[in-house]
Amino acid sequence: MLKKLEIKKQYLQLLALRLPFEAVRNLINALFLKQAFEAIEALDFVRLDVVCGLFLFANLLLFTYNGTVWRFFAAFYAGFQKKLKLYIFNKLLAKPIEEIDKLASGDVLLRINQDAQMTAAIYGEPWNLVFLVNGIANLLLSAILFCIFDSKLFLIVLAFVIPHILIITWIVSPRLSSIQNKIQKASAELTDMYESFVNMADTVFLYDCSDFFLKKIKIKNLELKLLFIKKALYKAIEHAVMPLFGIMGYLVLMFLGAEKINAGIITLGSLLYAFQLRGGIIMSANMIATSVTTISVNKAGLKRLKEL
Repeated sequence: MLKKLEIKKQYLQLLALRLPFEAVRNLINALFLKQAFEAIEALDFVRLDVVCGLFLFANLLLFTYNGTVWRFFAAFYAGFQKKLKLYIFNKLLAKPIEEIDKLASGDVLLRINQDAQMTAAIYGEPWNLVFLVNGIANLLLSAILFCIFDSKLFLIVLAFVIPHILIITWIVSPRLSSIQNKIQKASAELTDMYESFVNMADTVFLYDCSDFFLKKIKIKNLELKLLFIKKALYKAIEHAVMPLFGIMGYLVLMFLGAEKINAGIITLGSLLYAFQLRGGIIMSANMIATSVTTISVNKAGLKRLKEL
């Protein structure tokens, strides 16, 4: 879609600017915890002041940079929505009048509004493509640093992260995508029913067939409600998976880390450094899984636009 609208290069540049934020922030937090607690253990308060000052300065720079990038993203997103709707109008106008007449008005309205919004969300909103790319970058950096720190602990953490990603991408995401496609279709059909009922109200009441129309609308509403219930169920599974695997991995790392501290192998600061890297891996896994799910849902809108 970006290529068709001739804004692919601009988008890739913005994506590259946003790419390092999560990874750099996680690294800064990990180094801060390590250095700060090692300074506290050594009672070196001058070093602690320097570490805290550098941490504050780094975060100010980082969040100023992030705010600037999101400002450009917001401008791009607004322009993208405008171009996308113009693209839809031009596609419709380019069709023969016979094909336009065959299109239900409810379906056309849904494509112009909801489908266009869902398509734009893939490229411009959080928990879509932007966070997916950021999550991958953060996951790679956190994983490399954790592996360098302690490869055995890293493998243990990975044992809890991989099932989380697999459950979301192989089970939850495909089902959510399928359900959203059905929701889009049912919503368009329901809009047509309401429109027909309003436009033909005089005829409907003249021939006393309002019960027939209302029954069809009721059945379609029930179908739509059941689809939304299924969607909520799979979203609940998605939100339950992360804390389930997250807390188990946290407890294992805490007990193993305590043994290493007791044996004098690592310091408390080093363990907190490991916890922060693990947090980066978990957060990245969550970003990737949630973004994959959200994109799969929003792709229902993109798929319908491509059918024009």
